[in-house]
Amino acid sequence: MADKLIKKRSSLKAKVTNFNNYITLLKSCEKLSDLQVLDLENRFKSFETILNEFDKLQTEIELLSDDPEPEDIYAERFKFEELYYPLIATAQSLLGAARQHQQHKSSAGSVSNSEVSGGTKNNFIRLPKIDLPRFDGSYQCWLEYRDTFLSLIHNNHGIDSINKFHYLRASLQGAAAEIIKNIDFKSDNYEMAWDLLCDRFNNSRLLITNHVQALFNAEPIKNECSVLLRQLTDTINKNIRALKALNEPTQYWDTLIIYMMSLKLDSITFRNWEEHRNNLSSSPTLLQFCTFINNKADLLETLEENKKLQTNIKTNTNKSNSFVITSNQNSYNYNNNVQDRNKIVCPLCTQNHYLYSCDAFRKLTVEDRLQKAKSFNVCMNCLRVGHVEKRCRFSRCKYCKSRHNTLLHLEAENSLAEHNPMPNPSYANVSLSANILPTSQRNVLLSTAVVRVVSDKGKRCNARVLLDSGSTAHFITNSLCDKLGLSRVDISSKVTGINNQCSNSAQSCNLTIESSYNDYTINLNCLILPEITRRLPASYINVECIPIPTGLFMADPSFNIPSEIDILLGAELFWEVIQSNHINLGKNLPKLCESKFGWLISGSVPTTTKLNHSQSHFCNFSRTDSIELKNIDSILPKRCLSLEERACEDHLNTTERNADGRFVVSMPPRADPAILSDSYVTAKRRFLSLEKQFERHPKFKRLYMEFMHEYESRAYMELCANARHSVDLVPEAGRLIDQISN
Repeated sequence: MADKLIKKRSSLKAKVTNFNNYITLLKSCEKLSDLQVLDLENRFKSFETILNEFDKLQTEIELLSDDPEPEDIYAERFKFEELYYPLIATAQSLLGAARQHQQHKSSAGSVSNSEVSGGTKNNFIRLPKIDLPRFDGSYQCWLEYRDTFLSLIHNNHGIDSINKFHYLRASLQGAAAEIIKNIDFKSDNYEMAWDLLCDRFNNSRLLITNHVQALFNAEPIKNECSVLLRQLTDTINKNIRALKALNEPTQYWDTLIIYMMSLKLDSITFRNWEEHRNNLSSSPTLLQFCTFINNKADLLETLEENKKLQTNIKTNTNKSNSFVITSNQNSYNYNNNVQDRNKIVCPLCTQNHYLYSCDAFRKLTVEDRLQKAKSFNVCMNCLRVGHVEKRCRFSRCKYCKSRHNTLLHLEAENSLAEHNPMPNPSYANVSLSANILPTSQRNVLLSTAVVRVVSDKGKRCNARVLLDSGSTAHFITNSLCDKLGLSRVDISSKVTGINNQCSNSAQSCNLTIESSYNDYTINLNCLILPEITRRLPASYINVECIPIPTGLFMADPSFNIPSEIDILLGAELFWEVIQSNHINLGKNLPKLCESKFGWLISGSVPTTTKLNHSQSHFCNFSRTDSIELKNIDSILPKRCLSLEERACEDHLNTTERNADGRFVVSMPPRADPAILSDSYVTAKRRFLSLEKQFERHPKFKRLYMEFMHEYESRAYMELCANARHSVDLVPEAGRLIDQISN
């Protein structure tokens, strides 16, 4: 008897399970059709009576039990009720929503029917102006497309099958359109086309893979930006919702998603998030993480709006006052309007212009200009009245950068005469006839480098390149192209240069450039020309007059020797290879700039140019039997050291050796070390990154530790107990270089 009752109870539990599966299926639909609503109502009426049947069976089973305290039997009643009542509530909720939708639909239908002329039946219901969803075969967009199309078209009983098929074909493109391309356009084939599309893209495994991949492939954020932060939260929410709809247990993924997405943040936002997380009493949830990102985006948007407002205010202020200079003691206001310009009077010709624009003033010699400027009591830097040159804000002389106007600049012969006096008056009657004339000029070094060029066939050779930020294309000489055997492509390109001079390039080629300084490699497309430019530099340069620091890897070791240019790299690559380190060698000397090809040298250098005249070494001595030839060499100016260079030379002249024979020197700082920022955080981050490399590469760890122990044993370094606030830290980064045998 008890066994039959238990079997009947199992049958009732199976009905509950079936009804639960049915409710789960309905919950996945955005809206229920009329047929589904009727089906749910009938099932719900039948399901309501199950509880009474179960109660009778369970009571009989409990009465037949011999156990005085049948806890297992009572547990069956509890489990059944835990399933039954939530299903009743869910079914009632679905029915209530469906009835409300039907009422809204019927009211809208009554309004529509009132507009239809009497007795006329129109089977075609024109949809509101809503754009059809588009689907190109991307799995990430399938769920959104499917639900939208079901709501607008597929479940709309007012649209017949042929029109649904038309909307389906119009909404598909790309790979998705190819799936139903060969199906005949008939009303009977619509269901087959829709089922075929669903069978193709309702692949839960691929859908889950694509949404998880979208989370992992989210774009990292380099700098603080409100737009990018909101895009990150949108990516998280969109894909998590899709995975949840695919019955993935996303409620347990918060820790994993937070860790993965926090690595996508910029450094400042990441640091703010870590500080915020430390203040939480428990592990953060994904909702808290997204809320934090949205709050940070709100803050950045507010700051950006304030910045725009301040910029607009500043722009309006500048429009009202064209040029204002204000200091603590003096205030000068230079307006460019016509009224103020009419008040300008030249002190020399009394015309309406400034002194530096006066033609009569420009025709005078430099000495006469100096006298006139002093007599007019004008600023020697801008040639205007009202202030002195010490408080002048205008640019200095473009030749010597001194605080005087370019029109008042004296040539260098006077300064040379002061430092290099002419021979003794006893040699005044000596007559020298020689046409090798030392002319003080300046030679300009351009940024050149020596690189390895690789052809598409693997052939390599060294080439000299010129880096030019003023070129919009890359060029290669015809000779280097033949030497490498590069494949040529016929083109028609016009090259325009200085003074609108034009030349034509009929071919181009592809090549690869490799740096000798590091592992930098770039593929280029170059136009082919017979010749790029003349030999650079124009003349040989003595490198002894250029104080290049030792130990630098020069991009072009022979930069001072005139050589051919094989390749010209344009602006597209120029700023990519330039790096942030620069070295200023001194006044009137070139500058060094680090690049991915090595250290580039560029700028003007002093040189002595020989004029192309025939040489005549005839000397006529009228009163003197001898002359010191060293006086001729004294004409060349001696390079003056700056204060910093002189201090460095004095410091090196006073160095000593210790008992071990080593030089004892110090490195006097050029600036106050207090201007350096806190380097502890950067050094610690580099150190932790180095430890992670040790975990991945045990060999690297062993070699690195041996190297550091050797440094410590040779007294090159020592342990510092507490260097957090006393010194500035230099981040250490190791690098493993494997030996390659040729």
